[in-house]
Amino acid sequence: MRVLVSIFGITFAACSSSGPSSNWTGSAPIAAPPQVGSPGAVRLRVMTYNVNFGLRGDQAGIDAVASVSPDLVLFQETTEEWSTALIEGLATRFPHHRFEGARNHWIAGGMGVMSRWPITHLDTLVDGGGPFFAHRVVIEAPGGPLQILNLHLRPPMSESGSWVVGYFSTRQDREREAKAHVARLDPALPTLVVGDFNEEDEGMAIAVFRGHGFANALPKFHPNAETWQWPISGGVTLKFRLDHILHDSHFRPLNAAVVDAGRSDHAPVWADLERR
Repeated sequence: MRVLVSIFGITFAACSSSGPSSNWTGSAPIAAPPQVGSPGAVRLRVMTYNVNFGLRGDQAGIDAVASVSPDLVLFQETTEEWSTALIEGLATRFPHHRFEGARNHWIAGGMGVMSRWPITHLDTLVDGGGPFFAHRVVIEAPGGPLQILNLHLRPPMSESGSWVVGYFSTRQDREREAKAHVARLDPALPTLVVGDFNEEDEGMAIAVFRGHGFANALPKFHPNAETWQWPISGGVTLKFRLDHILHDSHFRPLNAAVVDAGRSDHAPVWADLERR
């Protein structure tokens, strides 16, 4: 039953051109206490946010980003309207930003990054075989350069357009994307992998990154938190954790949470990380 209902919900989430009809209201799980940072250590707050291409620069989404004052934000599903609105609303805090629109008929494929610190390099990765590209971003941050892989992995839809078939058949596709993208990372750089994975913690793509030494920040502090929701008939709202912030051993997570704000079907996720 959970499988069939989740397929129904994801179908609406991926195909909507107008965004959800109500504000994001997430769960309030019991949180683990934040960890105390090391004296003098360099810390940063990173956020990932699928803004929903259909909302077209919605002010509630901009306010959701500003509400927790991140240092870096990685976006998915950006459009020309979204990039204009985000730059106009947030450029004072984020003087460095890069956006790229969809490259094919999957109009939800836009990506972007906004940063307090200079963006020294950005690669567009298209060799994963998915409908959306990925970004490998290098930031000149305090403590030295770091790289971030910004992902929007394949939704659970088959080549024929079936969501029922795709729910079961596309797990290997996301795994293949992950393998292709992780191979493009510079192993010498401290690394974060963030974005809309279109799968939960036990997914095959996340397993690829876990096998390369990455850990997931949000479950450590909010093990039951959801980041995606969609209302369906009968007053039922589907909720899953599809958005993730993974970090390698160069970082120690101090805190992480979901921002219960904005009107996208995805909520912003942030993590406080300490450089080792």
